[in-house]
Amino acid sequence: MKKRFCFLLMIGFYFVTNAQSIFTVARFGGAGALWDPSRSSINRNVEGSPLLLRRFSNATIYLDQNKVIADIPANIDLQNNEVLVLDEKKKLFAISVPVYRIVFEDESTGLERTVLSGLPSIDKLTERSYYELLIPGKLNLLKAIKLYWSDSRAYHEAVTTRKYEQEVTYYIYNDDRGIIKLPKIAENIPTVIDAQQAGKLSKLVLEHKLKLKQEADLIKLLDLYNNQ
Repeated sequence: MKKRFCFLLMIGFYFVTNAQSIFTVARFGGAGALWDPSRSSINRNVEGSPLLLRRFSNATIYLDQNKVIADIPANIDLQNNEVLVLDEKKKLFAISVPVYRIVFEDESTGLERTVLSGLPSIDKLTERSYYELLIPGKLNLLKAIKLYWSDSRAYHEAVTTRKYEQEVTYYIYNDDRGIIKLPKIAENIPTVIDAQQAGKLSKLVLEHKLKLKQEADLIKLLDLYNNQ
């Protein structure tokens, strides 16, 4: 409670003392409507979600110039590529400065989930895009979620239905090699991870009965690689 109270004081401090706050009132869906956390949308039906997490989770957020926001309910809006936070009145704010790392507390597993930004551009992802760090090490395994949406309305319906679909892509990254997309074809993944050890990695896949189209098994392979 003390940490939460300190954070709320910090929000007030930034709004009062800074013309350019690190917080802005969040808007949702790109339509300019203020977002109410108790509703999934404003004047439309929604299928799926534009948010990274199913619910807001306590997080530690690392900003530029060594600023840290601790113990605050947060989520990531994939549609607007923004980090969202809630105050004690459930008022929603978006962080308007670069965020380099977020560590979420996953209530369902009791584990931490780390999200990174500031990585090199690849595909249509930029330095402001967010990746979940699935496993760290000499070679990091990252997960990016690309969001797609479409609006439709049948002739007998009064409101529009927005359908969100999330597409997952996996990447490997380190400082020497940069960021590299893993192929969709599972048999090609060992070669992309390490061409010189592709044969050895393929044997590990067989020995451990790994199915590399499954995230858990992909994590196991990178863990074996990093610890060999």
